[in-house]
Amino acid sequence: MGHQRIDRSEWRWVALFASVVMLVTTIPYWLAWGEDGWLSGMGDLTFSGFFYGVEDGHSYLGKMRQGARGELSFSLFYTSEAHEAEPLVFLPYLLPGWVVGRVIDSDDPALTPALLGVFHLMRVVFGALMIAVIYAFVSRFLDQVRLRRLALALGVFGGGLGIIQMLVLPGHTPLEMYTPEAASWLILLGIPHLALARAALLGGLLALIDAQDQPRWFGRVLIAGLCWLITGLAVPFYLAILYCIAGAWGLAALIRTRRFPTALFLRAAAACGLTLPLFLHYAAIFTGNPAFVVWSVQNNLPSPPILDYLFTYGLIGVLALIAFFRLPREMERRFMLLIGWLAAVPFLVYLPINVQRRMSEAVLIPLAIFSAITLDRIRRLPRLVIIAALCSSSVVLLAGNFFLTGDKTYPGFQPTARIAAFHWLSAHAEPGAVIMTAVETGNALPAYADLRVFMGHGPETLYWLGKTAQLEAFYESRMTDAEILDLARHPCAPSFECEGPLRYIYYGRDEGNPPADGAMPRWVQVLAPTLIYSQDGVDIYEVMSLPEAG
Repeated sequence: MGHQRIDRSEWRWVALFASVVMLVTTIPYWLAWGEDGWLSGMGDLTFSGFFYGVEDGHSYLGKMRQGARGELSFSLFYTSEAHEAEPLVFLPYLLPGWVVGRVIDSDDPALTPALLGVFHLMRVVFGALMIAVIYAFVSRFLDQVRLRRLALALGVFGGGLGIIQMLVLPGHTPLEMYTPEAASWLILLGIPHLALARAALLGGLLALIDAQDQPRWFGRVLIAGLCWLITGLAVPFYLAILYCIAGAWGLAALIRTRRFPTALFLRAAAACGLTLPLFLHYAAIFTGNPAFVVWSVQNNLPSPPILDYLFTYGLIGVLALIAFFRLPREMERRFMLLIGWLAAVPFLVYLPINVQRRMSEAVLIPLAIFSAITLDRIRRLPRLVIIAALCSSSVVLLAGNFFLTGDKTYPGFQPTARIAAFHWLSAHAEPGAVIMTAVETGNALPAYADLRVFMGHGPETLYWLGKTAQLEAFYESRMTDAEILDLARHPCAPSFECEGPLRYIYYGRDEGNPPADGAMPRWVQVLAPTLIYSQDGVDIYEVMSLPEAG
């Protein structure tokens, strides 16, 4: 497949473009840290390090903290059920955490700021890598530099008509504003492992493309397989997506040529085969480890109605369709991968699986390639208007980050009193002990202390719904004495062993208020815990002993 190679001047432009993009995405974080973070000494509020997806952000820091403790097999710290840790899960966070942990002790208050710094370094590095790989990928299909740059811009900033959707359908959040797979901008703003996964996925496809016309193709296939191993280590189910992409490519080639694409099949099968042991490893984990089975079931991410996809992909899809129908027949072979990929995604996002909407991973890139071809044929002013419309959601998201630096909205900004209590727990509490907190508190705590919370993260807290009812009844004093004692003795689902009895109870702004009559909460009366911390509206109790079960 002939194409115009990328020269050095292009790579210099890409390096500058990536640097500017990642700098712009970083400025709001520096502003927030400088005013209400560790850089300023902190006031009543402390910047968490995240603007969007704060709950997931805390979980990423918790995973890095797990690595800092020297643990490179992942276990769920947002749940109180005992279970086996599993290797090769969330390694992109465990490994950097492990490195930081060789320098900073786990009970040092400096650990979390250090992990946050490394997290954002990963965001910048992997984001820049993703931008570079996107450019390399679009350049395999587009020869003119102006088209490559336009496709890159659409691949980085592009999205749907989110602003119009919000106006027409109040209360509806556009897909590209909450599903990182639907676009690229959310990934660059704050999800480094997805940037790494996308860069590796596209890099593997590039290597497989290069292998098509080479008699000595195994070296390229090996590179593709290694890239896809990185993809799988970053996001396990992306392996299934790339298998589908490879299959769709082969099917498109079969339909076009009316003969079986033997060369493509052999090369794709070899590259995918290199990842098969890792895929089977993850399949065994998520079907054989009871805790991971529940986690997988609870990780329910259904696709929205088709109308949402039309708002997100309608305009760019029409542009891509125009380019497809105008594609010269002699160029069709070069575009078979993109054609098959785009044809498959509408089916993938409605497969009867629990991660439907994430099956659109990276589909924006082939759409951007085709759309750039169409936009290049449109007059300048209409072209600029269309590009602005396609990038409007990204502008809104970036503006939102700048706005939040001044608005200081919870949970992006956490009460400093809570952070101080977390640091105290990190220094004084028994690592791995079970602590009862409100959900909001429990979500943030593992980023700062090595404790196992009763609940704190939707998918990663086993039996979320049942525990929610228990937690609310506990803090609202709606449990009987027997129920309180039973929960303290066995703070987990009946089908699981517990990591231990309830050891600590956190009582702060989100855990409720004391009874109006001035009496102590019922759980204090029943469990008679020892008050071990009381400062700035936060009380922490330790359950020293429990009566024997009668």
